[in-house]
Amino acid sequence: MSLPGHLLPVLVLLLARSPSWAWGPSRCRPPGEAVCNFVCDCRGCPDEAQCGYHGASPTLGAPFACDFEQDSCGWRDISTSGYSWLRDRAGTAPEGPGPRSDHTLGTDLGWYAAAGTHRGREAATAALRSPTLREAAPSCELSLWYHVASGGVAELRLELTHGVETLTLWRSSGPWVPGWQELVVPTGRIQGDFRVTFSATRNATRRGAVALDDVAFWSCGLPTPQVHCPLGHHHCQNKACVEPHQLCDREDNCGDGSDEDTPTCNHHTATDFERGLGLWNHSEGWARNHSAGGRQHPAWPHRDHSRNSAQGSFLVSVAEPSAPAILSSPEFQASAPQKCSLTFYHYLHGSEAGCLQVFLQTRSPGAPQAAVLLRRRHGELGAAWVRDRVDIQSKHPFRILLAGQTGPGGVVGLDDLILSDHCKPVPEVAGPPPGLWAPGPRSQLSSLQPWNFCEPGHLLCGDLCVPPEQLCDFQQQCPGGEDEQVAGTTDFESPSAGGWEDASVGRLQWVRLPAQDSGSPGMDASGAAGHFLSVQRAWGQLAEQARVLTPTLGPSGPRCELHMAYYFQSHPQGFLELVVVEGSSRELVWQAAGSRSGRWKVDTVLLGARHRPFRLEFVGLLDLDGPGQQGAGVDGVTLKDCSPAAVTEKGDHQISCNFERGTCGWHTGHLTDAHWQRVESRGPGYDHTTGQGHFMLLDPTEPPAQGPGAHLLTWPQSPAAAQECLSFWYHLYGPQTGTLRLAMRREGERERHLWSRSGTHGNRWHKAWATLHHPQDSSTKYQLLFEGLRDGYHGTMALDDVAVRPGPCWAPKRCSFEDSACGFSTGGRGLWTRQANATGQAAWGPPADHTTETAQGHYMVVDMSPQALPRGHVASLISEEHRPLAQAACLTFWYHLSLRNPGTLRVHVEEAERRQVLRISTHGGFAWRLGSVDLQAERAWRVVFEAVAAGVERSYVALDDLLLQDGPCPRPASCDFEAGLCGWNHLPWPGLGGYSWDWSSGATPSRYPQPPVDHTLGTEAGHFALFETGVLGPGGRAAWLRSQPLPATEASCLRFWYHMGFPEHFYKGELRVLLSSARGQLAVWGAGGRLRHQWLEGQVEVASAEEFQIVFEATLGGQPALGPIALDDVEYLAGQRCQLPTPSRGDTAVATSVPAVVGGTLLLLTLLVLLGLVGQRWLQNRGGCPFWGETDAVAPSFDNVLFNVVGATLPASVTNDQQMMQRRPRGPGTNTFPIPQGRVESLHPSPSQGPQLHTPAISALAHKGPPAGQPSGSGDRKQAGPGDGARGWRHQEGGAAGPEKPLPQAERASGQPSGTPTQAHQGPRLTGQFCI
Repeated sequence: MSLPGHLLPVLVLLLARSPSWAWGPSRCRPPGEAVCNFVCDCRGCPDEAQCGYHGASPTLGAPFACDFEQDSCGWRDISTSGYSWLRDRAGTAPEGPGPRSDHTLGTDLGWYAAAGTHRGREAATAALRSPTLREAAPSCELSLWYHVASGGVAELRLELTHGVETLTLWRSSGPWVPGWQELVVPTGRIQGDFRVTFSATRNATRRGAVALDDVAFWSCGLPTPQVHCPLGHHHCQNKACVEPHQLCDREDNCGDGSDEDTPTCNHHTATDFERGLGLWNHSEGWARNHSAGGRQHPAWPHRDHSRNSAQGSFLVSVAEPSAPAILSSPEFQASAPQKCSLTFYHYLHGSEAGCLQVFLQTRSPGAPQAAVLLRRRHGELGAAWVRDRVDIQSKHPFRILLAGQTGPGGVVGLDDLILSDHCKPVPEVAGPPPGLWAPGPRSQLSSLQPWNFCEPGHLLCGDLCVPPEQLCDFQQQCPGGEDEQVAGTTDFESPSAGGWEDASVGRLQWVRLPAQDSGSPGMDASGAAGHFLSVQRAWGQLAEQARVLTPTLGPSGPRCELHMAYYFQSHPQGFLELVVVEGSSRELVWQAAGSRSGRWKVDTVLLGARHRPFRLEFVGLLDLDGPGQQGAGVDGVTLKDCSPAAVTEKGDHQISCNFERGTCGWHTGHLTDAHWQRVESRGPGYDHTTGQGHFMLLDPTEPPAQGPGAHLLTWPQSPAAAQECLSFWYHLYGPQTGTLRLAMRREGERERHLWSRSGTHGNRWHKAWATLHHPQDSSTKYQLLFEGLRDGYHGTMALDDVAVRPGPCWAPKRCSFEDSACGFSTGGRGLWTRQANATGQAAWGPPADHTTETAQGHYMVVDMSPQALPRGHVASLISEEHRPLAQAACLTFWYHLSLRNPGTLRVHVEEAERRQVLRISTHGGFAWRLGSVDLQAERAWRVVFEAVAAGVERSYVALDDLLLQDGPCPRPASCDFEAGLCGWNHLPWPGLGGYSWDWSSGATPSRYPQPPVDHTLGTEAGHFALFETGVLGPGGRAAWLRSQPLPATEASCLRFWYHMGFPEHFYKGELRVLLSSARGQLAVWGAGGRLRHQWLEGQVEVASAEEFQIVFEATLGGQPALGPIALDDVEYLAGQRCQLPTPSRGDTAVATSVPAVVGGTLLLLTLLVLLGLVGQRWLQNRGGCPFWGETDAVAPSFDNVLFNVVGATLPASVTNDQQMMQRRPRGPGTNTFPIPQGRVESLHPSPSQGPQLHTPAISALAHKGPPAGQPSGSGDRKQAGPGDGARGWRHQEGGAAGPEKPLPQAERASGQPSGTPTQAHQGPRLTGQFCI
C-alpha cells in the first residue's frame, strides 16, 4: 500500500497554518519604548529577545543575562582594528592563550566572547557593545565575569553611553589574577536609551587574550503598572507601586519621578552639593568635587549620585588618614515624639581602613553632651553610592555629625543628604557651633594608643608597638592578647563583636541584636537571653545579600577550624554561606542546610593552611517579606588551632594514611572553590580500605565549583631514603572526568610531575605507585601534591590508602609518558626521547600522541634516519623491573611507524635471559596501532623495545600507552570487558561534547543507572562498557567507543550484546555502529531504545577497502533522557561472514504488520486533515491566525517535520525509496585524511537475509543539527549482485550528482538500508512558520 501523493501537500499546508502546531511570537506588539527595558511586556518575553534575553518571563529577582551559549545576545564588536571580539569557546583551540573553560558551564564546551591575540605592536582597542537598552532602575547592577590570560592587557574598561554622555563604570590596568574574575557595578537610574561597552586595550608589551562571559543585569526593570498596590505602598502617577521608604530619597523609583514629587517631599530638605554645602555649612576636612577632570585616583568616584553624571558634585574627605573629616549640621529643635530622619548616600572605596560614622550631639541645659554613635560603616563597599538612613528622637536640641576617615589609597565621599520634615533647625547665632568635636572619632585599635608614641595603624600594648601585619595573625604579641581581640572569635556579647563588621549595601544587613529583640529563635546559641548576629532589614538600595566580614586575619596553620552555631530558616531562594576572601578571589567553604524549625545548629568548617592574609565573610539572603517565618543568625564563633606555629600531634605529618581517623599529614589547598573532602562511604561512594570507611573525594558538584581544580598536599617531609616508593589507590569515574596528577615540590625547584591519569577509569579502585628520587642531601625537604583538574561536572575523583616505604617501586603497570618516562632507560645512548609536538616544530614523530590525541600529549620516539641511527643499528628502550607475575598477563602498547619504512620494532622480555616475544616490520601510516604480547614470568622481569634501523631518511618509531593486565590478550576489537576495555578507546572525540564511555559492573554502587548483571557471566560481578545518555544535551551530542585500527576486509562479522535501560514510553537513547576510515564515517547499524532492560544481540557485517576503525556511538534521538546504554561481549570475526542468529525468547524484535501500520498511519493523517480543516474554518471566523503577517520578534521555527514509524517491516514497493549514506569528515586531532568533497556512499543489501532484529524508520532529515540515528535492518529482500555479505551491508564508491559540496562538520550519516539501491533521495522538506 503506497501513500497517496495528493495527501502530503494537504498535510503540509495544514501543518503550516494550523494554530495548534506552531511556535511563534505572541500577538503582543509593545511600543518601542517598552522593548529592551528589562521588563517582559509580552507573554514569553519576545520584546526582550533582541537584547540578550532568551526564555520565558523571569522570576522575581532573576537577572536578564547573556551566557553566549546560544548566540551573542545582541552584543556586537565595534572595533576599528584587527584586534576585535568574537564568540568563541575553549574547545575550538585547546592550545590557545584563552581560558581552558567558559564560566557558565565550567567546561571547554561552553561559549564566551573573546578578544584574541593581536600580533601588531601598535596600541589597539577591542570594543564589544551591548544592544540598545532602555530605562534602568536606580537599583540596577551589571555583573560580568572576565578572564585575562598570561601577559595581561594594558587596560580594561566598562562604559555606559546615554544621550551625549559616556560614563566610565569601571576601569582597571591590573594586576590581573589568573582565572575568571567577577565584576559588579551599579548603573544607577538611566532615563531613555543607553548602551554598555566593554573594551580591552593592548600595547606592545601587554598583549594577552581577554574573555567575557555571563553578562547579567540585576534588578534593572522599573515597576510595572498595577491596579491596586499592597498595603502601605505608594501608587505612582504611572500606576506603578513603590515601597514607603523609597519616597523622597532622591531616586526615581516610579520611573516617572512622581515618588519624588509628593506633598510630603516638598517639606524635606535636600542638599546635593551642586551649589554649595546648603545647611551643612560647618565643615572640617571635606571638599566639594566632581568626577569630570578630577584627580586620576584609582578609587575616585566616576560620577555623583544626584545626577548620575561625571559633571555632578559631591563631598570627599581631604583630611589626613590620621584625622577624620567632620561635617556638622545646624542645630535642630527637639524632635520627640516625632522622628527626625536623615537619609544620605556614602562612598567607601579603595581601602579596608576607610570609615564613615554618624554621631548625635545633644545640648542639654548645661553644656553639649558627648557625641553618641548612631551608625558606623567601615571597609570596602565598592565603587558605588550606598543609601543609608538614621532616625533620631531627642528631648533636647541636637546636631548631626558625619565623620569620614580615609585609609591608605581610599576615598570617603558623601552626597544627597536629605532631612525629613520633622528636622526643624534652630535659628543660628554667629560663630562656629559650640563644642564642635575636633579630635573626631577614632577606630577601636588606634584609640588605644597615644598620638606621640606609635606610628599610625600600630597598636600599643605596654611598651610594645604591634605593626598592623601582626594584628589578628593568630600569634599573640601582647601579654593581654589585645592584638587578637578582634580576630573573629566572639560570642557577640561584647560590642566589638570579635571584629565582625557589616558590609551590606542592600535591603538586608547583619546586626548584633539581643535575643529577645530578634524574634525567632528567641534566645542565643547558649540558650540564654544573650546577643548574636542576625540578618535584618536595611536601608541600602543595591545588592540584596547581607555581608559581614572579619578584619584581615592570618596566615593560618593546617589545623585551623571555625566552630560556630547558626540557625537558618528560609525558602529555597535564600541561602547562608561562609566565604574566604583573599585579595580579589573568593572561596566558598561552607553552606547552611535549610531548616523549617529555626533551631540552633552547630557546625565546624576546616579552613586549613593559608599562606596569605585573608578575611572571613558570612553572606545571607532572605525574603523577609515572603510568607512564613524566615531568619538567619550566627553565634559562638571560635577560630581554633589557627596559628601556623601550633604544635601538631604525632601523625599529623605522616604521608601513609587510610583516612579512617583523619587526613594524617595531608591537607587541602585553597586556590579555587573546588575542594578535596574526607567523606564516609555511602551510596555510590565507597572507600577502598573496608568498603564502609572513609576516603578523600573531589566532587565538583558539591557545591558546584567554578574553579578548575583542587589540591591535596602534605606538609614538608624529610626523606627517609634516597629512594622511596609511594603507593595509593585511585578512583576516576564518570562520563566527564578530568585529570588526577601527582607532583613533588622542593623549595627553589620547579614542580616535578610524577604520575597522572585522565578521563574515566571505570567504576573501580585502581592501585598506582611512583618512585620518589631524593638528592643526596637528605636535609632538603619535599612536599607531595595530588592535583585534581575537573573537566566538567559529570565525574568524580577519589583517593585512599596512601603508603610510603623506603626503596624504589616496581615498574608501573600503566604508562602514558605524560608526566615522565616511567623509569624507562635508553641503554646509555639516549636515542629514545620523550617529546610532544605542541609547537609543531618537532623534527620527527607523529603530530599527536595516543593518550590525549592532541599535540600537547607526550610519547617516546626514536629518530631512525641514517644520521642518527645507521642501517642495522639498534636503539633500546628498557623498563624498570616488574614484579613477578602470579598468572598469565597481557602487555599492550601503541606504536606509530613513519610513512617511510623505519625498520623493525622488536619486543623482548628479560627475565633470567632476554627472549624475543614480538617482531613488527610493516609499512607505517597515519594512525597509532595496537600491539599486544602474552606474558608469563615467575621472577622479576623487564620489557625491552628495540628499534632496528632500515637506513631511511626522516623515519621514526614512537611508543605510547603501555598497559599490563591480568589474563590473556583478547583478539583485535574483541572484548568481554571483564578486565577493562581491551584497547577500545573511550577518549572524548572533538566536536561531540567531551563525554566518555565508562566501565562498570552491576555489583558496584554507581550514581548512574546501569544494568543489574552483565552478559558474559550473567551476574552482578560481571563487567560491561556503559554510557549514561542523560548527560547529553546542548553542546554534547554523542560519545564514541573506538576500536583499534583494523586492516581492510571484504567481509567480517561484528557481534555484540547491548542493553538499553530507558523508562517506559520515554526512550530517547540510540546506539549506532559506524565504520571510520580516511574517507569519513559510515553508519552500518543502529538501534533505538524501544527494547528495554534486557541484553539483546546485535551483529553486522562490515567491509572496507582500506584500514578502518569500528565505532560504537551512543547518542540521543530527542531531548535528554536518563538511561544507560551498555555493551558486552564484543566479538570481531575477521574474514568471517555473519551467520543468522538463533532466535530466542526476548531477544528479537517482532515485526509489525505492514497493512496495520500503513493503514493506521493513513487514518491518523486523515484525522489530522479533518482537524486542520475545522481549525482553519474556526480561525477564519475568528480573524485568522493571530500572527500571520506580523512578527514582532523572530522566533525559532521548524524548517522540516520529522515523521517516524518505528517497528514496521515494509515491502519493496513501499521501501523502494532512495537512501543516501553521507560520510562525515573527521574532527580535529584525527590521524586520518578527510573525505573528498562531494563523495557519496551507497549501500547494497545482502541477497539471503531473513527477518531482521531492527526495522527501518521512515523519516525526513531535520534541517538544522545532526539527524537522529535510526534503526537499520531490512524489509523484503530482492536478489543483489555477487559479493554482498550474508548479513549487513557493504559500501561502494559512487559519484554525486551536481556540483561537489563539502559536508558540514555537524552532519550525521543516517544510513538506514531499505529495499534495493536507488538514486540518492531526501525526505520531504517542509519550510515556513506554523501557528499554534
